[in-house]
Amino acid sequence: MAQATTTAVDRTTGPSPEPRGPGTVTAPGAPGAGHAFRTDINGLRAVAVLAVVVFHAGIAIPGGFTGVDVFYVISGYLISSLLLREVDRSGSVDLVEFWTRRMRRLVPALALVVTVTLLASVLVLSPLVWGRLAWHGASAMLFVSNLLFPYQGQDYFSDSVTPSPYLHTWSLGIEEQFYIFWPLLILLAVVVGRRTRVPARRMLQVLFAATFVVSLATSVRLTATAPDWAFYVLPTRAWEFAGAALVATLPWNRLAEVSRLRPRLLRALLGTAGFVLLALSFAFVRETDPFPGTVALLPVGGALLVLAAGSVPAAGTWVDRVLDLPVLQRIGDVSYSWYLWHWPFVVLTTAAVQDDAIWIKVLATLAALGAAVATYRWVENPIRFSGALRSWRRTAVVTLAIGLAVGTLTVGTRAATGAVLDQEPYATAVEAGAEPKPYGCAETAETASGVDVCLLGDVSATTTVLLLGDSHAMHWIPAFDAAATDAGLRLAVRWRHGCPAAQVDVEQPSERGSCADFQSESLRIVDELRPDAVVVSQAQIYADRMLHADGTRVTGDEVSSTWESANDKLFAHLTAVTPDVVAVKDNPRIDVDPLECLTRPLPGLGDCSMPRAEADSSNGDLPGISARVWTKYGVPTWDGVWSETCDANTCHVGDIDHPVYRDYHHLSVDYVLTRVRSVEQMLQSAVRGTSSSTVG
Repeated sequence: MAQATTTAVDRTTGPSPEPRGPGTVTAPGAPGAGHAFRTDINGLRAVAVLAVVVFHAGIAIPGGFTGVDVFYVISGYLISSLLLREVDRSGSVDLVEFWTRRMRRLVPALALVVTVTLLASVLVLSPLVWGRLAWHGASAMLFVSNLLFPYQGQDYFSDSVTPSPYLHTWSLGIEEQFYIFWPLLILLAVVVGRRTRVPARRMLQVLFAATFVVSLATSVRLTATAPDWAFYVLPTRAWEFAGAALVATLPWNRLAEVSRLRPRLLRALLGTAGFVLLALSFAFVRETDPFPGTVALLPVGGALLVLAAGSVPAAGTWVDRVLDLPVLQRIGDVSYSWYLWHWPFVVLTTAAVQDDAIWIKVLATLAALGAAVATYRWVENPIRFSGALRSWRRTAVVTLAIGLAVGTLTVGTRAATGAVLDQEPYATAVEAGAEPKPYGCAETAETASGVDVCLLGDVSATTTVLLLGDSHAMHWIPAFDAAATDAGLRLAVRWRHGCPAAQVDVEQPSERGSCADFQSESLRIVDELRPDAVVVSQAQIYADRMLHADGTRVTGDEVSSTWESANDKLFAHLTAVTPDVVAVKDNPRIDVDPLECLTRPLPGLGDCSMPRAEADSSNGDLPGISARVWTKYGVPTWDGVWSETCDANTCHVGDIDHPVYRDYHHLSVDYVLTRVRSVEQMLQSAVRGTSSSTVG
């Protein structure tokens, strides 16, 4: 979630705290320049926050999330300009004073939002998530949520479960970490420059340029190999701040002369080009693009050009007039608070009514704007401009007190959560949602190539069925074990979490390694075991996780062709060994956490079920691709849960006493055990070779 914490040039700093009109400001980074409030920057801040909140409201602005990059550029420019002026004036940086201003600017409003959001979450969301959200709130206050979310595997763009109302605070973490490290780097560069007799501004330009190059290269690399971490961490975003800092060091008076263009024309060209790049970014960058990487050059370049235009000493242009519009100036003023409030309002409102229609999210966003105006007037400004907090000691004491209060609330919430979850119906939900313990094998057989195979069912039987797949095969094991025992069949099981049976590598946690070995060993097992029938059950949710052989992510049109090719190879191999192969039609992926939905404290506001049309499309294009392959090889399908849980209009998730799912795409143990008879019929049809287009 992009954030609006980009600290404007504080209106309390410098001799001219009141805003001045566009076109009258000298370049902030130039020696001896003034530092009047830049209305063009305040307007740009408004454009960025509008892009973000409109994107989160679900309105058609696909690249609105790139507003975060615009904010980072603004922060890099303003903070670097402020520090450059201090270096020019005193030859050093007052770290304590700098950090004190940042605490007064950021902490009070954030603490208010974290507190109110946690209290509202307790009223609206299930006790199953209270403890997790308490940690999220605490991490937001410590400005480390950008490290927590990728560690927990939180996909910023995921729409499969109710997102954390604190998910947007990841960007606060990056920005605060920038505020910590950036003045230290500048101070170090000044010291090195002094000892090497290199002018401070020249040394800083070298620092900013080196940071830009190294960070951008890191961003490109990690975006290809570890995209979740690339999205969330400072090293892959530092180049955005550094590029803006470099712009702040340039002598725009001289550049305007060297360009041989009239200053006003240069200002107009730069501003227009910047607006065009920003418009392209908001309109054409997609969630599926490898981001940040080189794609982020589009919004970053646009923001840099707009800032550069405003640094050219000339009369205002049409860009300045747009950015100086009163409505944008007022939005720019409250952008930090609006950013903080808008996402909790959207998440909690849509969760309460269990409806994420655009009009509901728009109303929630507008309500958040009202909260932002109140916060700006009664929290941000009074504390930010308080004479009593000019002392860094007083600011530190107040900040510590705020942190302790919020910390006590989060710890208390976690403690209360434990007591609540021990009571029914929450204890049942906790049990249903627990990760199943590994199923013990009745026997373990070793193939000729030395690969162990887990055996269940009637292990003394002469007829063998192989269940092959990923965790969507695993969640069926209790039913398959019972059904194979009743039918007198030996059941061989081969599965690995997060690895499809089809031979395509997918992104895995580092400790798991590649799926390739698992997949090749599985085919060797098929060749050596030569089962009488094979049942394939694999999730259809790998569209955004498939990898090329070099470890880069498969994107765009290649996703469909890669999945089809992998499944074609798998089923060609299986049907060559045995004609009796069955494919399990993958269950719907529910758009909210079913157990959380069923245990929310405000029942009756919505239905936890899912419209049939949404269920049919919940796994995207992969199910249709798989079905084409099954048809090509004459592989029958077993519908798994569809006939039991879905009618023509709706797919149901059961109730809290009998939940169908244990999370948004895995089935509960209790539910699959209700399907033993259907599984047995399917297995018997498969081993008799009497399967038609559907079985069971």
